[in-house]
Amino acid sequence: MEQNTALIEVLNGILAQWTAPDFTTAVAAREGVALDPAALTLLTILNNSGAQRPSALAERMVTGASNISKITARLQQAGLVGRSGDPLDSRASLILLTEAGQRAGEALQHAGNSLIDELLEGWSAEDRSDLVRLMARFEIESNRVAATLRDTQDTPTDP
Repeated sequence: MEQNTALIEVLNGILAQWTAPDFTTAVAAREGVALDPAALTLLTILNNSGAQRPSALAERMVTGASNISKITARLQQAGLVGRSGDPLDSRASLILLTEAGQRAGEALQHAGNSLIDELLEGWSAEDRSDLVRLMARFEIESNRVAATLRDTQDTPTDP
């Protein structure tokens, strides 16, 4: 039980640091990308997953459609994203990266890689490999438990 508490504290600390607005903007700024945290998140999603409908972006960012519109407008004004029609549904549009947005996305990836190199400086190849293996395993189990929890919430209970 004591190990569980320690693990939760460590994970909370890491999540708090990595999601802190000043941290994310400072990491991006190292590579010349000067955007607010929400714009960085949206840009990262598009860079990693390709063009998305605004509704999908809202779901991934756990926010409303109006907020996605505001973030998208800022990124459009900066020349980093554009809109196109959704080939699967002519009524819908997709948000996609422009060439400048793709360059910014690549710069963000480089910033992340540089940060990891800095964080793991002095770690052996074996320690790095163990970290990746254990984190991947932890992610799989987290997804499994999350799916179970969602299934439980979706199942009606008798009064």
